[in-house]
Amino acid sequence: MTTTSGDGLEAIEPWLAGVMERLKPGQRIRLARKIGQQLRRNNAERIARNVQPDGSAMEPRKPRDKASARRGKMFRKIGLARNMRIMAKPDSVELRFSPLVAGAAAVHHFGLVDKVEHAAGSPKYRYPARRLLGLPKGDRDMIMETVMEALDD
Repeated sequence: MTTTSGDGLEAIEPWLAGVMERLKPGQRIRLARKIGQQLRRNNAERIARNVQPDGSAMEPRKPRDKASARRGKMFRKIGLARNMRIMAKPDSVELRFSPLVAGAAAVHHFGLVDKVEHAAGSPKYRYPARRLLGLPKGDRDMIMETVMEALDD
C-alpha cells in the first residue's frame, strides 16, 4: 500500500516533472527522500490522531471487553519510522508499510475481513475501512514548498 498520484497530486505532476528535470539525479533523490520523510512524519501524526487523509475521524474500534479498553489507541506502533518505509527514486517517492505491519495496515486501510486474533478458531470480522495513507491538501502544499526551496539552493 503506497501513496499514489490518485490521491490528488496529478494536478501538479506535469509542473513538478518539468522542475525536477532541472536537477541532477542525485539532487532529485535527496529531494524525494526529504519529501518522503515529511510525508512519513505527517501521516504518522495523522494516524496517531485517528484522522483519515480527508480530515474525517476514523471509525472507532468496536469495544469488546475491559481488556480491549485498556489497550489504548489503535495503530500505536504503525506510525513508527521503522514501520513506514520511504522508497526514494529520481522520479518518484513511495511511502509504504514494512512487511511486519503491512498485512494489518491493508486490512484497516481497505476494510478487509481478517481474524480478530491470530489464534486457531478465532472469529473473522470485516473491519471498517480506515484510510491510513493519503495525500491531504496540506501535504501537497508542503511538497510544493519543499521543491521551491530546493530550486533556491
